[in-house]
Amino acid sequence: MKDAAAGAAPSARPTNVSRTTFHVASGVVSLALLRLAPERWWLVAISGSIAASGYAMEIARRRSEAVNARLMRLFSAIAHPHERHQVNSSTWYVSALLLMAIAFPLRAAELGVIVLALADPAAGIVGRRWGRTSLRANRSLEGTVTFALVAFAVAAGWMVLMQGATWSAALAIASVVAVVGAAVELVSTRIDDNFGVPVSCALAAAAMQRLLGGG
Repeated sequence: MKDAAAGAAPSARPTNVSRTTFHVASGVVSLALLRLAPERWWLVAISGSIAASGYAMEIARRRSEAVNARLMRLFSAIAHPHERHQVNSSTWYVSALLLMAIAFPLRAAELGVIVLALADPAAGIVGRRWGRTSLRANRSLEGTVTFALVAFAVAAGWMVLMQGATWSAALAIASVVAVVGAAVELVSTRIDDNFGVPVSCALAAAAMQRLLGGG
């Protein structure tokens, strides 16, 4: 969602349909794993294997500029130029998946995944096209509000339709998840939002579920 307000400096993150599609598809695959894996250790093993591959590529990139250049060309359709010399967003994301697979309630992890998959790209689209009020670090008020609204809608809908929650519980939990997710996305600079958003949203959901007696 990190979008420059219109009328200010041009966005450093132009629309990238391939990256947005990959972003949403990654969320769909992650949700499928969370829902269909027969045991938690399956999730840990799968996410751990993917994370290990990501870490291996990060190490190889830093040891060899030639490898870095090849990988950047290979993933040019979904990578941002600044990732050439930074940890890739996908590595941050699989790290979040591994952490949630190991330590988080799976229903809470689902909310973290779906919020990142849908609210973040929706906020990016709105911020790039209609952002007028700059907040900080290429974020706009319009994009942040969109993030919160979409996060609230998808979290509440998922809980009712897929987790069997009551509407009252779903609305309460989704409200907190939406506010936390939007706030973390807004302040994410040193830590990539592909890690910060799902982890913080899952933590918020788990805390609210516990508070409401939902486990």
